[in-house]
Amino acid sequence: TQDVLHQLIQHDYKEWSAPESKSSTYIAEPALSAAGADAIPEKGVRSLTLILCTVQQVLGIEYCPPLPDVAAILLTHMPESYVFATIREMINDTSHFLPVSQKDYYSWCKTYAFFVKRMFPATFKVMEKCGALDHQGLDPIFKRFFTTILKREDVLRFMDVFMLEGCKAIFRLALSLLKLISKKDLKSLQLTDSESWWNEIRYRTLDPSFSFRKHLDTMYPKYGKIAKRYPRRQFLRRALKFHEKWALENMPIYIDHTPPKPIGFTSDKCTLAKPASVRSNLAKWLPPSLKSTKLDLIYSTEIHGRGLASFYKECQRSKNTVTLIQAINTNSVIGMFASHAWSINPSSYGDGECFLFRADPDPECFNWMPDFSGNIDDMESQAVREQFMVARSDFIAMGANSDGTNGLRLDRDLINGESHPALGFDNEPLPGRNLKMFDIGVMEVYRLIREVDGKAIGHDDNLVWDLQGL
Repeated sequence: TQDVLHQLIQHDYKEWSAPESKSSTYIAEPALSAAGADAIPEKGVRSLTLILCTVQQVLGIEYCPPLPDVAAILLTHMPESYVFATIREMINDTSHFLPVSQKDYYSWCKTYAFFVKRMFPATFKVMEKCGALDHQGLDPIFKRFFTTILKREDVLRFMDVFMLEGCKAIFRLALSLLKLISKKDLKSLQLTDSESWWNEIRYRTLDPSFSFRKHLDTMYPKYGKIAKRYPRRQFLRRALKFHEKWALENMPIYIDHTPPKPIGFTSDKCTLAKPASVRSNLAKWLPPSLKSTKLDLIYSTEIHGRGLASFYKECQRSKNTVTLIQAINTNSVIGMFASHAWSINPSSYGDGECFLFRADPDPECFNWMPDFSGNIDDMESQAVREQFMVARSDFIAMGANSDGTNGLRLDRDLINGESHPALGFDNEPLPGRNLKMFDIGVMEVYRLIREVDGKAIGHDDNLVWDLQGL
């Protein structure tokens, strides 16, 4: 944290000036207001330090390269409490505003290189040769949030777009900037490294003739086919998920032998989540933004009765739930993590954050992965692969196959279940011993609540921008 702050304070933001207008009653005095070429004032240093440390301690985020720049930009127009609330919602949002792990960051970099090669083959060769597509070469985009290649007012304008679009906006802007260098100019460039490439972009964006507003119009045209050149949100998610495997194989590995701290729980009425080993594995498998949480029991067959009617009644308002199931036949504890609320739906729903798992014995997590092995145009296969959550009046399921089987399926009475290897999850039958059909013992569903304030994550009673208590 100290190294990051030193870099920002002493160098990166020396040329950022204060906002000219403070007329709005909702804009507090900017915490970061460097006058001319001065460094960030002491008040700004304290504010940025507070935000970074709070995100680390409260939200459990240990790795997020763009966070210092994003926080510093937000602090020019918001007080600390609003900035923290904004960042918290970004991290909790499943649409991926920020890369919150080393795996995420390397996956973003690889995905960007994938789209550059797909859309701009000639540019890809030049960028690859000078190292501008390496994870360090992409720092101006994914680490510095365009602050080194765009004018200050343009970065602030882009922040408005980013707050609505999430990472889709980052990829779209990063790809659209490549159009500033024509194929003719590519042949005449004398590039020695990645910095020289981004300097070429910077020369063009700082040119008086460059209009960021007009550039946004080309990024988001009202009509025509130009917009189709940029990856749509669903395809972008597939690509990011697909390149996670590459990220795990190529990112620097820092082995931490410290066992994960078991996730806490709020009620002694729970049974399946009481063993520390189960909660320790859940802490390891949950997305980084959900690790600093506790399990809050919202449904149990022992308390609310056995049946989908009771299940839906108790769970239909809670996103990000963990379901634990006792498979009597093998005396195992299996389950699933659902990114969306369970409620009867005629269509499948959910997203790639869903996963299946066996908590005990032989704990193992089965994350969803897209298929980019050449079947990307096979719409039927993709549709089956993306049946993350299925909620009907007579069964619930996660994961699917073309033959109608599911990764995990529970019947109407929550008495019988079945588990088959599912497309995308590549799971084995969860109960173990290659047992596909099993009897259900106790079943419990937990929502996640934040440790810091006890508020439920993703519950319908909460406002999206809940600033109470900050």
